[in-house]
Amino acid sequence: MAVDFRCENCGKLLSVDAEAGSSVACVHCKKKVTVPAGLASLPRPHVPPNGKSAPAPQQPTEAEAETLEEGQENPAVLNAMANIMPWVISAFFHLGLFLIMVFVVMFVQYGKDDLEVIIPDAVFSEDPGGRMDPGERNPEVKTKVKQAIERKYAQKEAAIQNEKTDRRVELIGVAGASGGPSAAMSLASGSRAGPKSSFFGSGGNAHHIIYVVDRSGSMIAGGVWDIVSREMLVSVSKLRDIQDFHIILFAEGPPLEPSPKRLAPGTTKNKVSAADFLANVIAQGRTNPVPALNRAFDVMRGANRRPGKLIYLLTDGAFPDNKRVLKTIDSRNKQKNVKINTYLYGHEGKAAVDVMTRIAGGNGGVFKIVGYE
Repeated sequence: MAVDFRCENCGKLLSVDAEAGSSVACVHCKKKVTVPAGLASLPRPHVPPNGKSAPAPQQPTEAEAETLEEGQENPAVLNAMANIMPWVISAFFHLGLFLIMVFVVMFVQYGKDDLEVIIPDAVFSEDPGGRMDPGERNPEVKTKVKQAIERKYAQKEAAIQNEKTDRRVELIGVAGASGGPSAAMSLASGSRAGPKSSFFGSGGNAHHIIYVVDRSGSMIAGGVWDIVSREMLVSVSKLRDIQDFHIILFAEGPPLEPSPKRLAPGTTKNKVSAADFLANVIAQGRTNPVPALNRAFDVMRGANRRPGKLIYLLTDGAFPDNKRVLKTIDSRNKQKNVKINTYLYGHEGKAAVDVMTRIAGGNGGVFKIVGYE
């Protein structure tokens, strides 16, 4: 059988009639070559029609072989990733959805637990919501303030009772020409600016109250200071929470004030603090109400928007400079939006009555004389 092949030595094309695996001599280089085993089974021709044989395939280098292998593997990897990626995306999506549902359930359950908390042995109040302003009707307020008053003044009260004096305190309402009943009605019942308050039997409807009281040395005689300070506490104890108050005591020099030096709500705590403050005050010095009056108007400027501003002004005699006192009040209360009730403790002559009457009448208040009969 004729077989065409190239000599493995010289590369020339040979055409021999020999069996595969047999040895023949190359007609070109005369060297022996072995007939390739695979060519015997192939049909002829084994070379291209033009007589030129196809170039022998070259073996790829190592790098080319690796690149070829990688190129052959890439499509497989891509196909695998294309098949897996939808499952990965689906897994992440369902995981996120699951976490969202967990948070929603926790939130709903937390809110439900909040609403369904049951307190053992809970008892509903007979007065649901309570009162916004129990004020003087609050038994706790009355009890605590009463205890504070009794604790601070028990000894002084006992001393007065042991004297067995036949003098008694009497509230005497004396209205001046411009401070008569009409002024009292307009202040106490007509304005309806706030809850009622009272000091030595007269007062008014006000949310903001300041006690401007004489504590000079003349107030010591006959235990006047003890009586006046006790009356202040009685008045303070009846204030409601929505009312605020302040105490300013005058003699010579700067006035005395409790802390904080401003209007304070009528709470139990502030009322007890007022009792402690007054219990430590000593009446002494000369009388000068001007610094205290200026402070009172300064404090009133810090009052909130609730209506009704009222000053209780008490002394036991004429002021050293009545004209200066009147001028100070007129300049600080030009709008007359602060009402002033005045009190004269004892019978101290026409000059004292006149100035206290003028102050009350000119500022929408009432004037009273209080003291011994």
